[in-house]
Amino acid sequence: MRFRLFIGDLAAGWYENEGKEFPMSADGSQTTLLRIAAFLVDALSISLLLVLPAALVSYTLAWIGGEIKAIQIVWYVALSIVMVGMLFRDGWRGRSLGKQILGLRLITPNDKPCGYLRSVVRNVGIIVPGLNLVEVILVVAGKRRLGDKIAKTIVTEE
Repeated sequence: MRFRLFIGDLAAGWYENEGKEFPMSADGSQTTLLRIAAFLVDALSISLLLVLPAALVSYTLAWIGGEIKAIQIVWYVALSIVMVGMLFRDGWRGRSLGKQILGLRLITPNDKPCGYLRSVVRNVGIIVPGLNLVEVILVVAGKRRLGDKIAKTIVTEE
């Protein structure tokens, strides 16, 4: 809860240094900071849910003398599931876990939640090398991502 308040303070245009509050520049946006935090929550939760079991399986295989190829397959499957999870993460009720925790939602122009197809279209840029850097730059700059423009979605606060 304190993290949400801290992000909210930063996004509201204030930061604290040595007990004194200072206004931020006018380009500080709460939605931008919340979007970044929501992405980090999503990436961390998806990764933890898959990396921990994959590590346990691969270490167990290594311990019992399993083939290197079997250990590689475990990690390729885990990585594939992470990528699919990142593509479909916004499709359920128009919000990912991170967006739900931080009070964001993803809507279409007719004010309906984003579906699974739009989620895939909007998130393809995250897993394509090079394009993901463009997406990061746009989000940090407080602008709409290319994926949002193509899928015709908007991230809003509740």
